[in-house]
Amino acid sequence: DHCINSSSENFYGEDWITAEVEVRGNNVISHIINGDTVLQYNRPQLDERDATYAKLIVMNGGDKMLSKGTISLQSEGHPIDFRKVEIMKLDD
Repeated sequence: DHCINSSSENFYGEDWITAEVEVRGNNVISHIINGDTVLQYNRPQLDERDATYAKLIVMNGGDKMLSKGTISLQSEGHPIDFRKVEIMKLDD
């Protein structure tokens, strides 16, 4: 259940894409591929079904709503290259 379907097309071969993730606090998170919003969700929270939920909720001050976290880049089973990774603070 850790993979969520999006409306993005599949990309093959050596073509570069532009990927953006826009996080507006703990309100709205948008995933944008080549200028198209392919996934959007709001009010992220810890999952009570997660095996590490009890530990994570303590680390989050008893609140299951998420307001901070880490940034991770990964590949699901295939080699991948990242370039020009930028982090920008957005105005509220």
